[in-house]
Amino acid sequence: MNRIGLVRTATLAGLAAALGLAAAVPALAAPVTDPVTTVADLNGDGEIETVTAQLTGDGDQLISATVNGVYTSIHLPADSQFGIEAPRVTDLNGDGRAELVVTRSVGANTTFFSVLHYDGRNLGEVVGADDKPFSVAEGGGVAAHLGYQCTPLEGGRAFSTVAAETDDIGRPVDQLTYSGTRTVYTLRDGALSVSETVPFSGRPLTDPVLAADPATCA
Repeated sequence: MNRIGLVRTATLAGLAAALGLAAAVPALAAPVTDPVTTVADLNGDGEIETVTAQLTGDGDQLISATVNGVYTSIHLPADSQFGIEAPRVTDLNGDGRAELVVTRSVGANTTFFSVLHYDGRNLGEVVGADDKPFSVAEGGGVAAHLGYQCTPLEGGRAFSTVAAETDDIGRPVDQLTYSGTRTVYTLRDGALSVSETVPFSGRPLTDPVLAADPATCA
């Protein structure tokens, strides 16, 4: 692993450890346990499929859809205390086939997601460059800044994540700066490849390197 990879790994590990201390907050209302649905074109044929998410047990959810008459489903971790959310419908590479960003755990300031794709037969988890299921975080409160967005790339899209920590939590909020890593990926056949890694330091939230807008991936 090169130096940039080590920086990214250390940054993410530090953030995960810090954010792990922020356990899920008590729900303000009864968690949603009934199935919830959304619609997506999973195979890019122009036909819309109904995607269902259902809490099936403590810490377990079932994501399912029927594509061209064939049922497919996958179990993922879930935050039973928080309840269930409909998956976000995205297109991370702009190929017309939807990916699903699925909430798996909710903390005091941070939400963690899995990403699913349809391979033509089954729903499966998108994997990272290490061939392991990919997870993306959003939020972080004041102490950290985590998120993702998509940008145009050669007729398609690139998918990027940002993971940063504040340089000095004691500063006034409008003077805070952040240091971390922005990682740009390309997605092909359910696997992410790193195309660029951009370490940065001392940047305000208004700096483009910290930009994170999930709506750009819709």
